Amino acid sequence: MLHVFHVDSGRMMTFDMSLALESVDNLKKHVQEEFKIAADKQVLLISGGECLDPNKRVCSFSAGTDTNPIFLFSKSIIESPNPPLPIADYGSESDIDLKVKEHCDMPVTFGTLAKRAQLAQHLLELSRKQLSVCENLVHDQHLQQQGWSAVVANLEDISLEFSKRSEIFEKSFTDYMEERETYMTFLNHFSSDLQILQKIPVLPALLETKPLAIEECKPTELEEDEEECITSPTTSTGKDITLYEWISAADNKSTMDQLYDHCSRGLDQFNSEIFRTLSRDIQEMLQNADNVQMKEVKGLGERLFGLEELMREARKKVKQQAELAQSFANNQSRASNTKDPSVLPDLCMSHKQQLQMMAANHQQLCDIRRRCAKAKEELSINLYHRLKWVMYVEDRIQEIDQKLVIYHENLKRLRRHLEILQQIHLAPATYLCAVAEVVRRRAFSQSFLLWASELACHLLTIHNDEVTRRKEFQIQFEGHFLNSLFPGMNDMPPSFATQAPAMFDVILPKITLEDINRLKVELPDLADNLNIPDTSSIENFFLLRSLTRKDDEEIRDKPEETKAVEDKLIQAVSNVGLASDLDRDLLRGTGNEPCLTTAHGLVHLKDFDKGCESETDTEEFEKVSQSPLEMNFDKNITTLQPRMQDASTFTEDNLQITRSEYDKLKSCLVKLHELAQEAMVQLRLEMSDLRAQVESNRNDLALNLKEFCSSWNNLIVMRDNEEKATIREINGNFEGIIKDLEEQKRAKDQKIEELLMEKSTLEGEILKSCESLNELQENFNKTTEENSKTIDDLRKRLEEKEIEKEKSVKEASDNLRKTHKAELENIRARFKLMTMERSPSDNSLEKSSDFSSLPNHSIFIQQMAENFELDKERAVNEAIAGERQKWEKLLSIRIKELENKFGEEKDALMTNLAKQITEEKDKQIDILMQREKNLNLECIKYKNTIQQLTENETEYSETELLKKIATLQEEKGTLEDELVKIKREKSIDLTTSLAVCDGKVDAAGSSPKQKDSSKGDCSKGKISIDSCKPGDLVLVMWDEQHENFKILQENKHMFFLHSEYMAGLGLEITTGRPNRMFCLGEVLDKEYCYARKSENRYKVPKRTKFFRVKVKGLNPPLLARDSISSQSFYQAKASSDGARMTQSQSGVSSTGKESMGEEKSGPQSLPSSPTRPAPPERSELEPLEEKESEDSADGTRERRAGQWSEKHFAEDSGIVDIVESVSAAADDTLTSDSHSRNESESSDR
Repeated sequence: MLHVFHVDSGRMMTFDMSLALESVDNLKKHVQEEFKIAADKQVLLISGGECLDPNKRVCSFSAGTDTNPIFLFSKSIIESPNPPLPIADYGSESDIDLKVKEHCDMPVTFGTLAKRAQLAQHLLELSRKQLSVCENLVHDQHLQQQGWSAVVANLEDISLEFSKRSEIFEKSFTDYMEERETYMTFLNHFSSDLQILQKIPVLPALLETKPLAIEECKPTELEEDEEECITSPTTSTGKDITLYEWISAADNKSTMDQLYDHCSRGLDQFNSEIFRTLSRDIQEMLQNADNVQMKEVKGLGERLFGLEELMREARKKVKQQAELAQSFANNQSRASNTKDPSVLPDLCMSHKQQLQMMAANHQQLCDIRRRCAKAKEELSINLYHRLKWVMYVEDRIQEIDQKLVIYHENLKRLRRHLEILQQIHLAPATYLCAVAEVVRRRAFSQSFLLWASELACHLLTIHNDEVTRRKEFQIQFEGHFLNSLFPGMNDMPPSFATQAPAMFDVILPKITLEDINRLKVELPDLADNLNIPDTSSIENFFLLRSLTRKDDEEIRDKPEETKAVEDKLIQAVSNVGLASDLDRDLLRGTGNEPCLTTAHGLVHLKDFDKGCESETDTEEFEKVSQSPLEMNFDKNITTLQPRMQDASTFTEDNLQITRSEYDKLKSCLVKLHELAQEAMVQLRLEMSDLRAQVESNRNDLALNLKEFCSSWNNLIVMRDNEEKATIREINGNFEGIIKDLEEQKRAKDQKIEELLMEKSTLEGEILKSCESLNELQENFNKTTEENSKTIDDLRKRLEEKEIEKEKSVKEASDNLRKTHKAELENIRARFKLMTMERSPSDNSLEKSSDFSSLPNHSIFIQQMAENFELDKERAVNEAIAGERQKWEKLLSIRIKELENKFGEEKDALMTNLAKQITEEKDKQIDILMQREKNLNLECIKYKNTIQQLTENETEYSETELLKKIATLQEEKGTLEDELVKIKREKSIDLTTSLAVCDGKVDAAGSSPKQKDSSKGDCSKGKISIDSCKPGDLVLVMWDEQHENFKILQENKHMFFLHSEYMAGLGLEITTGRPNRMFCLGEVLDKEYCYARKSENRYKVPKRTKFFRVKVKGLNPPLLARDSISSQSFYQAKASSDGARMTQSQSGVSSTGKESMGEEKSGPQSLPSSPTRPAPPERSELEPLEEKESEDSADGTRERRAGQWSEKHFAEDSGIVDIVESVSAAADDTLTSDSHSRNESESSDR
C-alpha cells in the first residue's frame, strides 16, 4: 500500500500501490476524489523537505511506506481562520460502568460466573482496542513531528535558495552601481557623440566585399558583375555616407531616441535607494525565516517521551486485564467441572472485586486515551499556527523573489542597452583606430609575404641541390672499400623554410594612406587616433637586397628576357585572381634582384649551377606556385664561385644554367596558365550558382527581416504604451502619496504646535500648583503658630489648675485633720465618762486588779491613738488620690480629645495636600509618558516621511527635516529629564507619605482589621494599566491614529471609550479634534467587539478584535471643596479647644512643624540624613479608622509606586534605589521618634 500522511489532521491515508507507478499529479487527483482536498491546495513533501514534482512518478521518490510516508498538507485548512477539529469516536464509557454494576449485583449462581467471565473477556477486548487507539494516536503525533521537520527543512531550502539569488542580484546591482557614474557620463555625451558620428564618413573601400568573402556580404548589397565587388546602394550612387547613417541603416532614428530614453529612465530608476530598500526587505525576510522560536516546537520531545511512558503503563494495564480475564475463565471452568455450590459465595465475592479492578483499569485506559487524544489535538492546533506562519513566510519570500527577478531582468536589459550606448560613445575613436590598423596590417602582410616567398624559393633550391649532389656522390662512392674510412656519408640535410607561408589579410578592406590623410583633414580633432606606428625598419629588413656588381651587370645584359618572364609571371598571377592583393611596384621591383639575400663573401657554395634541375625541384616549385602568393623568380640564378675562378668560365656556365632554368620555368608557367584558365571557368560556374543562391537567401532574409521589424515595432509600441500607462499610474499614485504626506506633515506640524501650547499650559499649571502649594505651606505655618500659641495658653491654664489642685488638697487635708482631732476628743471624753460611771460597790479585788492594769490600759490608749492617726492619714491619702485621679482623668480625657482633634485636622490637611500633589504629579507623569510615546512615534513617522519625501524629490529639503528632527529630539530629551525629575519627586513624596502613615498607625494602635481595610482602599486611588475591570481607575487618552479615545492598557487588545459615555467625562470631538487629550474615570463595564468592515468608526482593520469600555467620571471639585471646609473647621475648633492641650502634645506639634519645614525644601533633592516627615492632617469629620485606612493606602501606594518605577524606569532614572533608601530612612526615623515620644509621655505621667 502507498501511505500518505495528512499532517494537518494527523490522519494516515492508504492507496493502491499501482499509483506509485503513476505521476504525482495523478496521486493528487485520487486524494481529491477520496478525501475532498482540492489538487491545487495540496502540498506533498517527503522527509528532508523535498517537494514532489507533479510531472515525475511517485516511485522516483524514496517515500510512501508506513514508517516513511508522503506528507500531505492542505493549504485550504491552513488558510482557514479556525484550526482543524479532531474527528474521533471512541464509544461511550457509561455502558461499561452500568454493565459492571449489573453483574456485581447478580445472584450467586453458576450462570453469574459465566456472564462475569464473558464481561471480563469483553473488557479485555475493549482494553486492547483502547491500547491500539492510543498507539495510533502516539504514532500519528510522531509522524506529525516528522512532517513538521520536513516543513522546516523545506523552508530552510527555500531560504537558502532565496539567499543565493539575492546575493547574485546584490552582486549584479553592486557592479552596476560601480559603473553607474560612467554610464551617466556616456548618457550626458550622447548628443555630442551623435554629432561626431554625423561628421565621420564611411570610406568606400569599407562598403566593398572581396570575391572570396561573398558569404559575409550584407543582404542590402548588389553585385554588378563578376570582376567587380558587391557594393551597397549607398555607394552605387557615388555619394559617401556618414558613420551615423550606416549605424542607423538597420533602423530609424527613433530607435536611437528610444535607446536614450530607456537608458535615462533606467539610470534614474535603479539607484542606491532602490537597492537599500530591497536589501532591507531581503534581510527582514531572512530574519523572519530564521525564527528559531517558530521552527522549534519546544517541549515536543518531552511530551512524546511522556506519551511513551503512558503507552508502557497502558500495556501493563492490558496485561493485567488479560490475566484477570484468564482468571475468570479458569474459575468458570473449574466451577463448572466441580459443580460445588459451596464455593460460589467466595468465588463470586472475589469475582466482584476483580470486576471492579478491571473496571478501574478500563477507566485508566480511557483516561490515557483521552490524554493522548488531547495531546494530539493540542499538537495539531500548534502545528496549524506554525504552518500558517510558514505559509506566510514562503509567500512573502516568493513575492520578494519575483520582485528580484523582475528587477534583475530589467537590470540586465538596461546594462545591454548601456553597453550599446558605450559602444556608440567609443565608435568614433574605434573606427579611426581600425582604419589605421588596416593600413598598417596591409603594409606588413605585403612585405612579409614577399620576403617569405623569396626566402622559401631560394632555400628550397639550395636544399634540393645539396640533396641531389649527395645522392650522386653516394651512388659513386657506395660499395667502395674506402667507404669504411669515411663514416657518416649517408646523412642528409634537414629541410628548413622550404615552403612559403599561407596568405593572410586577404579580405582586409583596401584602405590606403590617401584615405587616412583625407580623414585627418576632415576630422582634425580626431587625428590622434589615425597615427600609424613606424615600421620602416621591418620593411627595410624584408626588402634588403645584397647583390654583387657583377651580378647586377649580368642581369642588366638581358633586360628583354627579364621583362618577358616578369610579364608572364604577372599574367599568371592575374589569371588566378591574385593581382589585387599585392602592389605592382613591389612585384616589378624584384625583377632585377636575386632571390638569395646574402652578404658579400659570407656564402661560398661549391656548385650552385644547376638551380631547380631535379624533378623534386619542379614538384616543390609547383606547390609554391599553387599557393595563394605572388611568386617572382629571377631569370638568372647565379652561383658565386670562388674568387680565384676565371671570370669568363663563370659567365658562360652561368648563362647556360640560366637558359635551361628559363626554359623549364616557361613550360611550367604555361601549364600553370592552362590550369588557371580551367579553374577560372569552374569558379565562374560556381560563382553563378552561388549568386542565385545568395539572391534567394537575400529575398528570404529580406522578407523575414521585414516581418521581424514590423513585429518588433509593434512590440516596442505596445511596450512603450504599457510603460507610459504604468508611469502615469505610478505618477498618479506618487502624487496622491505626496499629497497625503503633505497633509500628514501639516497635521503633525499643527499637532506639534498644539503640544507646545499644551506644554506651555502645563508649565503654567505647574507654576500655579507650586504657588498654591506655597500658599498652603504658608497657611500651614500660620496654623502651626496659632496652635503653638494655643498650646502655650493651655500650659498656663494647666499650671493654674495645678496650683488650685494643691490648694484644694491642702484645704481638704486640714479639714480632715480637724475632723479627726474632734472625733478623738469625743472618744476620750466618752471614755472618761465610762470610767466615771462604774459602780463604787465594786470589791477591792476588782479595784486592785483595775489599778494593777492601769499601765496596760495606757498602752492600749496609745495604740488606739496611733491607729487613729494611721486611719486618718490613710483616709487623707485616699481622698487626695481620689481627687488626683478624678482631675487627672478629666485632664487626660480632655487632652486626648484635643490631641485627636488637632491630629485629625492636621492629618486631613496633610492628606488632602499630599493627595492633591500626588494626583497632579501622577497626571503630569502620565501626560509626559504619553507625550514621550507620541513623540517617539512622531519621530519614527517623521523619519519615514523624510525618507519618502527624499525619494519622491518633494519640495522639502533634507536639512529642514533634519533640523525639525533635532528640535524634536531636544524636546524629547527635555521632557524625559522633566519626567525623571517628577518621578524622583514623586518617589520622595510617596516615601515620606509611607513613613508618616506607618508612624500614625503605630501611634494610634490601629487594629489588623483597620489595616486590612486600608489595604483594600489603597488600590482605589491608583490608575490601573494592566486590568480593565469594573471599579478600576483608568486613564482615558486621545489616539491620533484611530481618532478616538482609548483606555491606557498594557494589553495586546485595544480598549476604546464607549461613545455614549464621552459626555459624562466632559469629552467631545469637534472636526476630528478633542477638547481634552486625557482624563481619569472609573470602569463600569466593557464589551468585546469584532470589526466586520474595513471602514469603521474606530479606524481598525477588518477582523480586528477589541474592547469597548463604559467609563464614568470622577468628582475632583467635591474633593477639593471638602478639603477647604476641613481646613476652616480645623481653624474654628483650634481656637475654642486650645486651652485643653497637654505638655506632651507640644513635642508632637514641634516635630510636625520641623518635618513640614523639611518637606517644604525636600522635593528638590533627597535629604542627606533621614528625618521624620510630618504626619498628614485630616478633617475631624472623618473617623479614626478611615484615617488609618488612608494612611495605609498612602503607604501601599508608595510601595506600588516604587514597584511601578522599578518596572518602567529603573534603567533610566535609578528611582528604585532612591525609594528603598528613603523608605528605610523613614522607618528608622519613625521607630526612634515613637520611642522618644513614649519616653516623654511616661516622664509626664
